[in-house]
Amino acid sequence: MRAGGRRRTLRDRTPDGGRGPTKVAFWAGSFERAGTQRFLVEFLRRLDRERFDPVVLSLAKYGELLSDIEEMGIPVHEFGTGSSLLSPVTVRGLSRAALFLRRERVDVLSCLLALTTIIGPFVGRAAGVPVVVNNQRNLSYWLRGRGKTAAYGFASRRLVDAILVNSGAAAEELERRFSVPPGRIVNVGVGIDLSLFEDAEPSEDLAAELAGHPVVGIVAKLSEVKGHRYFVEAAAEIARARPDVRFLVVGQGTRLERLRQKAVELGVGDAITFAGERSDVPSILKLLDVFVLSSISEASPNVIVEAMASGLPVVATNVGGIPAIVDDGSSGTLVEAKDPPALARAILELVNDPARAASMGSVGRSLARERHDINRVVRKMEDTFTFLLDEATRGRGGLRHVDLEESLSRVGGSGREP
Repeated sequence: MRAGGRRRTLRDRTPDGGRGPTKVAFWAGSFERAGTQRFLVEFLRRLDRERFDPVVLSLAKYGELLSDIEEMGIPVHEFGTGSSLLSPVTVRGLSRAALFLRRERVDVLSCLLALTTIIGPFVGRAAGVPVVVNNQRNLSYWLRGRGKTAAYGFASRRLVDAILVNSGAAAEELERRFSVPPGRIVNVGVGIDLSLFEDAEPSEDLAAELAGHPVVGIVAKLSEVKGHRYFVEAAAEIARARPDVRFLVVGQGTRLERLRQKAVELGVGDAITFAGERSDVPSILKLLDVFVLSSISEASPNVIVEAMASGLPVVATNVGGIPAIVDDGSSGTLVEAKDPPALARAILELVNDPARAASMGSVGRSLARERHDINRVVRKMEDTFTFLLDEATRGRGGLRHVDLEESLSRVGGSGREP
């Protein structure tokens, strides 16, 4: 017996004991145009609606991608929280969420982002949801405070049936830092819609401004963890050697004005275009000659795969799961984090050698096709949900000795083509 009383099964959902579509709830934070939220939208577009009946929960019902989800006919429900986990607003919001999950007879709860991966498992178990899954799509740089860290560790070890990760680095951290049994971790990989990036046309509104210049760009939310300050410092070094190079920063965040000021102070204010939030990332990438990601922490960023699918050479930091995506010296170059001179040297080598840059971009495109088709990721996640629910229905859910990766490989695919 788990928290929340008797475990429900699929047979609770249909009078004749048959199986209807699995009711699966995805709990996000909000819906800004960030990596995990973009993945959720693409995942929902491909979800097999004959097998699954989706609903989305949120902590804050806003963001550029909200309309994309609602246009698919998928309901989105808000359950807000307050300034702390124990505030009255939070308690009320989570109580409402638990009642909703129970009333809607949700079979699988999949918690996607930061705070939802802390509170979601507790709410799901209180509601009697048969299967609760966490998603770890980054490393735990966001996890601060002893209380939150302890709650996340407890939920990861004791409350969830599985944790879905997109990189070996995330899996390793869960095992090392939080003592999660490796058999409860499923690496679903990084997946994108390759056709969006292979077939895109360059963005017209920026093309004229950048025409005739080598263009180096970064696409990432303007947060400290993405290391934009090191990108700007590297740009200043590059400009001294190649004043014809232009730099493009795509993304929005609280650090925008600080970065603008830094660019001016370093003498590259006119060489860097801060394009803000953009919905046409595939077209933006087609403007670049070199793609850069200067993060100080990452699990497995989608945007690097998007750049590879666009045929771009990648210069990125050697952190987290990035080395598993970028083949150093083949599809791109890896440098140490927080090292602007090394970043500048790697970028300059590619800017100064267009043939080598093109060769790396070609290798990257081939690797993206081979490893990162989103349909494979969707199928593996669907199969994981189905396997876990079958185990719960048979009363075998929560067995800590079960190796999910091994079990999934024995069960085989769902029969859907990738």
